[in-house]
Amino acid sequence: MGKINGAIYVKYILSRYGPLPQKKLQKLTYLTEFEYVKKHGERLSDLSYKHYYYGPYSEDIPKIEDLDENIMVGERQEGGYIIKESEYINQDEEIDIPKKISNEIDSIIKKYSDKNGKELEVLADKTEPFLEAKNLNDKINLDDFAWYYKTINSEEFLKQIEKIDKDNSKNGVYGKHLIKDNSELEHLF
Repeated sequence: MGKINGAIYVKYILSRYGPLPQKKLQKLTYLTEFEYVKKHGERLSDLSYKHYYYGPYSEDIPKIEDLDENIMVGERQEGGYIIKESEYINQDEEIDIPKKISNEIDSIIKKYSDKNGKELEVLADKTEPFLEAKNLNDKINLDDFAWYYKTINSEEFLKQIEKIDKDNSKNGVYGKHLIKDNSELEHLF
């Protein structure tokens, strides 16, 4: 499908789901990107992420907010905390994302929309790319994971695994089976 511009991606999320606390925006963009990579084996956007104290963080997002006059960053008081929120203020501007991609983004975000920033942080901190970037400020390499998922989701790879499973079964070798999706993993426990 191809990558979309990070600024367009951020504006789309804010226009559909904003205003959003900045932490929630950061985690939603990351988790949506990660889910997209797992499913399609390619990157959704050109945003880059780093391993920060509070989970994956994109330095690109604050830059987009600073440069785009249609994104406003405000503050609100919640309890004893000041929460910074990002809001897309120009609802008249057409955000140009192919329908197939916008539907995909919406279906992924639907899973996370009822979660707050802290809950999303916990989920994001458990993702493989975040765990792979072990040290503070390490780049989270979603491109390598895109290649990996593209490979394991390919028809050729799945046919090879199926052939190995059949050969193992013929030869009486059991218990060597590649887990292809989460539903198969759940049956193990």
